[in-house]
Amino acid sequence: MPSNITCVIIDDEPKMCDLLAELVKDLYPDIEISATYTNWKPALEHLRNAEPDILFTDISMPGKTGFDLLELLPNLNSEIIFVTAHTEFALDAFNFDVCGYVLKPVNDKILVKTVDRAINRIKAKKPGESSTNINQQKIGVPDASGIHYVNLNDIIYCESQNRYTKVVTTENEILSSYNIGKFQDTLHDEQFYQLHRSYVINLNHVKKYDSSGLVIMKDNTEIPVSRKHKDEFLAKFNRVKK
Repeated sequence: MPSNITCVIIDDEPKMCDLLAELVKDLYPDIEISATYTNWKPALEHLRNAEPDILFTDISMPGKTGFDLLELLPNLNSEIIFVTAHTEFALDAFNFDVCGYVLKPVNDKILVKTVDRAINRIKAKKPGESSTNINQQKIGVPDASGIHYVNLNDIIYCESQNRYTKVVTTENEILSSYNIGKFQDTLHDEQFYQLHRSYVINLNHVKKYDSSGLVIMKDNTEIPVSRKHKDEFLAKFNRVKK
């Protein structure tokens, strides 16, 4: 486990705050609980000044919901774990880059599975903490049914479809509830390239550049290259020279 992992717990029920804090202490003694809050206002002030690695938050709370709170913190880089008694919020939760959705009463096994996932994501963010190579790294791609965990190297391309994004992999297609901008921010490795405002492609799956201005991908999809990106895109590859 990376050292110095911190977490914050937000729930309007004091007993639930205490219970979750005790569970985290018992199951993960190395995780530091920075603060617990039963009101959104002091929680918001804390999160604006001290970003925890993991944020546990209820959804249905007086004044501001957990969703409202996150919308006030658009640049929050914490791993978000919703802890709620309500199943009906699950689909809305996927509009945020959440790490997990844990139902009350909290099941220890589900909590451990979710926190372990958060720890793995934290490791991936910290240079030197993870030896996992790009072929093994995964990202969570949310759709209406849940979250698909996909190997980065299996992604062929992402295509904008209005407010949604079609993620095409070597195995299937996923219509994600995230817009293309989310994927542009997440897939910033040298392996991925935005060659058009509607497409982010995996350079490892490029099969051919056609002189008509199209890129042919591994699955034979033809993707247009915008003029402003053409030279930069071609420079990504070594070529046989005359």
